[in-house]
Amino acid sequence: MKRYGYIATAILFVALGVGLFVRILPEEPVYQGRPISAWIDQLTGGVGSSAGAVSSHVLPKLLEQKPGEEIVPYLRVTLHRGTSLKDRAYAKIYYKLPAFLLKKLPPPNPARDAELRYRAGLILYYVGPQGKKALPDLVAALKDPDPEVRRVSATALGSFGTDAASAALDLNAALIDPSADIRRAALKALASVESPATTVPVCAHMLQDPDEGVRTDAAQILRDVGPRARTAVRELSLALGDQNDDVFRFAAMALGRIGPEAKEALPALRQALRENRAYSETTIRWALRQIQPESVTNGVANR
Repeated sequence: MKRYGYIATAILFVALGVGLFVRILPEEPVYQGRPISAWIDQLTGGVGSSAGAVSSHVLPKLLEQKPGEEIVPYLRVTLHRGTSLKDRAYAKIYYKLPAFLLKKLPPPNPARDAELRYRAGLILYYVGPQGKKALPDLVAALKDPDPEVRRVSATALGSFGTDAASAALDLNAALIDPSADIRRAALKALASVESPATTVPVCAHMLQDPDEGVRTDAAQILRDVGPRARTAVRELSLALGDQNDDVFRFAAMALGRIGPEAKEALPALRQALRENRAYSETTIRWALRQIQPESVTNGVANR
């Protein structure tokens, strides 16, 4: 009898172990009766594609329905797919299981999980401010192991506008990400969620970024800010020496939009005019007129 008791106890422990393991299996959130991954699969592109990319032939069914707040809880879960404590525990335990269990359970799929996280962020980008309840999940995704998930998360935060102002510190931290694409996404998002007073010094600093795309975005944002970018005149003047033509032109336009308060930049603008950079003369002369009209009309700026 004692032996049967041991056997029964062993069976009970096995059953409990299997039950516990089943409980930590990754769960697929369901939206309108379909797994969220089935909806997400209708988006074209994946990790490595551009944020906002959808089928060029037909708008995915999910987006045709113009989902709003009701889909956000499902996307929040998906943003953690493969990275949650439960999913990581499952991935760690899976390959240590007996062969008979391996045949019955789905294997971990990190690439697929990253794809779903990316697309969840992409949908939130489309949903915009209605998806603001996912803000903490997108902030967490700024540290995702996959760079494309980090990028699309920053882009989605930017689509929330000032509703994502609380994410500013985390977006600032993303400005030192090794990936230039993520730095660009974070910078643009900051310009959307923060006031110009906060954005201007950040953009002024990013004019020194090693990546020309980041520098271009920083100069363009400063141009769009207009006169409120006056505290960045020194950095914009230095950017006139940038070898990238887009950085140069946006910097010149930013100075012109600042107007008379950018007088400190006049020597740099005149020097740029003398250097005769391709397609630059019209932009420089316009900037000079905005800052000091007589500097052009009286011949001071002429070569």
